[in-house]
Amino acid sequence: MITISVDDQVEVSEEIVKMMKEIDPEGTHKDFSDVEGALKYLKKEHVDVAWLDIEMPGMSGLELSMEIKKVSPNTNIVFVTGHERFALQSLKLHPSGFVLKPVTKEALQTELENLRFPVEKKRTGLLRIQCFGNFEVFDKDDHPVTFQRSRSKEVLAYMVDRRGALCSANEILGIIFEDRKQDSALKSQLRVFMSKLRKDLEKIGAGDVIVKGWNANGIDCSKVDCDYYDYLSGDSYAINSFKGEYMTQYSWAEMTLGELRMKPDDYYY
Repeated sequence: MITISVDDQVEVSEEIVKMMKEIDPEGTHKDFSDVEGALKYLKKEHVDVAWLDIEMPGMSGLELSMEIKKVSPNTNIVFVTGHERFALQSLKLHPSGFVLKPVTKEALQTELENLRFPVEKKRTGLLRIQCFGNFEVFDKDDHPVTFQRSRSKEVLAYMVDRRGALCSANEILGIIFEDRKQDSALKSQLRVFMSKLRKDLEKIGAGDVIVKGWNANGIDCSKVDCDYYDYLSGDSYAINSFKGEYMTQYSWAEMTLGELRMKPDDYYY
C-alpha cells in the first residue's frame, strides 16, 4: 500500500507515517508538510490513501483533495482534523472518511478497513487462489492453471478450505466421494489425483505449495495468495469482494459458506 500524509504540522504527518509503518510494514508511506511536494509525488506515483489535514496555509486540505481527484481519482481521501465542525463540510467532497486529532493507530485502521476504493494486497505467493464464486487457481503471471484431472483440482480446493491442516486420505475420500465405499480401488484413485496435482503444480514452479505428512496432505498457506484467507485476516479488499458465494462448484463447501455469511467481525483470526 502507498500512502501519504499532508499536514503543515510536521510532527502530525510524521506520526501518521510512523503508525502506518506499524500497520503496513511492507508498504510505502511518506509525509509532506507542503501541498506542492505532495501533488508532485502524486503525479508520478499512484497513491492508495492520502491523509489530509483540513486546515493548512495557502491551499487547504479540502482544496488539495479536489486537485488530487483530478490527478488520481481512485486515491482514497481521508481528512484529518482537530475540529468536528469540519466533518460536515468535508462530506460534501465525498471523501473515504475522516479522522479526528489526536490521531490514533486504531482510528487509522478503522478507516483502512472501510476505504471507498479498497486496496488489493501485493501478491507474494506461488499461486493466486480464488475461492469467492467458483474455485479457480492462477499462476504467478495470473494465467489460469490447467489441471489434468478435475478431481485433482477439487482435492486442492478442499485442502485450501482446511487452511493448512493436514488431511488424511480417508478424510479427503469421505468428502469427495461421500456416497462411495472407501476401498483399495478408491484409495488408489486418490493417489493418482495427488500425483497429477503435484505434477500440475511443479510444471508452473508451485510444487512447494503441497505439504506431505504421514498418509496425509495439506498446503502451505504462506505460499499462496487467497481471497478466503485475506477475508479471514480482515483485509478490506477481500471483504468487499465477497458476494455471498464460495467455491460454488463444490457442495461440501456450503458449511464454510455458512460461516462466511456470519458478521465478518465475528470470524476474523
